[in-house]
Amino acid sequence: MNSSRRDSTKPARPRPRSNTRAGQRESLADRVQVHRRVAKTSAARLLQSPVASFITLFVVAVSLLLPALLFSLNSNLNSVLAGFQDSAQITLYLHEEVSEADSLDVSNNLLTREGINSAYYISPAQALESFGAAAGLDNLLQEMTRNPLPGAIVITPSDVAPQAVDALVAELQNLPEVDQLQVDSRWLQRLAALSNLVRSLTRVLCLIVILGLFFVVGNTIKLAVENRKAEIRVIKLVGGSDMFAARPFLYAGLFYGLGGGLLAVVLQALVLITFSSNLDALMQLYESDFQLRGFGLLNALLVVLSGGLIGWAAALLASLRHIRGISP
Repeated sequence: MNSSRRDSTKPARPRPRSNTRAGQRESLADRVQVHRRVAKTSAARLLQSPVASFITLFVVAVSLLLPALLFSLNSNLNSVLAGFQDSAQITLYLHEEVSEADSLDVSNNLLTREGINSAYYISPAQALESFGAAAGLDNLLQEMTRNPLPGAIVITPSDVAPQAVDALVAELQNLPEVDQLQVDSRWLQRLAALSNLVRSLTRVLCLIVILGLFFVVGNTIKLAVENRKAEIRVIKLVGGSDMFAARPFLYAGLFYGLGGGLLAVVLQALVLITFSSNLDALMQLYESDFQLRGFGLLNALLVVLSGGLIGWAAALLASLRHIRGISP
């Protein structure tokens, strides 16, 4: 009795604790191994039908290429606008009775206004001399007894947006010393409007492309699910979930999107190479050093990742919808 009581009063030996971190690492490693095996199997199935897989990849690539090219075009237009920012000018032609001193005062006062980057005065004599040098009529103009050219003030606005230029023009027209006003940035305003139009088209086209890719990839995944109905029934019979059965199709959609994005980047490079030589010849005629820009590394990576994300999401919706309709 005493011995049993002594034994019962002895403290229990501490049980060895399981290494939970090691278990978590082992479980994570097992999951990574399963996903790796499923990804390899999905890639092998795509390679078993190379023609059909390439057709799907090409459709995805062309769909991604169209909005990407419009985005690249908009970026190039913005770079053109930034390069010609200083060439947007407003010329104020002054009345003949305005003296040179008053003209200089008007020019100095304009520099204090908001929205004006620079303003400099051109006297009638300077204007006549510049015109004679440009036209090659120096000797003829020197024989003239009267200078027909008025004094002018050339203004460079700080903002070449159409609304800002129009507002500035409306203010300058009310100056009493101004006889006529000429805006030399109308073509830049048209270019800015074209850039805004391209930006809007790009957004609308992106939505249409995303919807179209959902249909293309979803239809491809639907056919793959139909071809593997028996395998999906077996997975459900042994207790596999719908998400487990859909896992190979998710990787297939991901591969379609990533492959289509890579192909879109290659097609964009081919388009750039094709048009760059003709564009360089055109820019030489305008004495411009402008060069056509491509996607760039970051934008190219964004196109590939966007394609992969769209393909995965389309495969997720299509596979789960059809797998849930398959009874074990």
